[in-house]
Amino acid sequence: MIEDYFKNTLSITVANNKNVQLNKNSIVLFDASAVDISDYNLPAVLSEFELNVINQRKKPQAKQEYLATRLLLKQLLKILHPAFASVPLNAISSQFNQNCAKLQLHVNEHVINACLSHSHGLVGAALNIHNDEFGFDIEKLSLKRPFEKLAKHFYHPAEIALISSHTPTQHQADTFFRIWTLKEALAKATSRPIAKLLSPNVFDELSQAKLRTCSNVVATQSAVFDLSIVHKKSTDWRCFLLTDLIN
Repeated sequence: MIEDYFKNTLSITVANNKNVQLNKNSIVLFDASAVDISDYNLPAVLSEFELNVINQRKKPQAKQEYLATRLLLKQLLKILHPAFASVPLNAISSQFNQNCAKLQLHVNEHVINACLSHSHGLVGAALNIHNDEFGFDIEKLSLKRPFEKLAKHFYHPAEIALISSHTPTQHQADTFFRIWTLKEALAKATSRPIAKLLSPNVFDELSQAKLRTCSNVVATQSAVFDLSIVHKKSTDWRCFLLTDLIN
C-alpha cells in the first residue's frame, strides 16, 4: 500500500563514536558543518585523487561535506573489514565509476561499492559490501522551495494528486520530499539516472523492481531532513546520527 511508504519505520539512533555498534547494514550520518578543515592534515587522510577533488571545491560547505563523507567511508571500511584496519587513510581512495554508476573505494587492489548522500551540511555514508541493490538519499525539508510547482513540472500525475490531497502546507512538503528521497534512493540502487525516474510513478517502479524501502525524518540543530533507503534483500538497515566523527 502506498501509505506504507510514508511510515517512519527506519531506525535512527544518536550515538558517539565510542558507543556506536556498526555492522554491514549501517548508515552513518554526521553534521559536516561541525568539521573544521584546518584540524586535518589532508594529505594524511585523503588520496592524491581526493586531494585534487577537494581542492577544486570552492565553497567551504562543499569541502566540509567531501572531507566528512570520505572520513566516514574509510573508517567504516576499517571497522567492517578488519583486514584493512592498518591501511593508512590516504591509501584508500574513493572514485565514482561511470560504467556502473557507483561510488567505489579502492584499497590494496580491492574495490568496495559505497553510497553517499548529503544535503545542507548533513552527510550520510554506507558501504555496500555484498553489492546488493541498495541506495539511500537525504533531503532537507523546506517550506520555502516551490514544491507544488516542482511536482507539477517533474512528477507523475498520481504523485501530484497525492501531494495535492493534503491541505496543510507541511503535509504537502513532507509528501513531496518523501517521494523525492525515494526516487533518488531508487536511482542509486538501480544505477539509473535520476532524470529518468522523475516522471514515472516511484511506487510502481519500486513494486516492479521488487525493492523494499524504509524511511524516517532526521532532526539536527539547524534543520529537519527526510531520509529514505531502497534495498533488495536486507530489511535491517539502521542509521546512526553521530555526534562526532569516527576515529
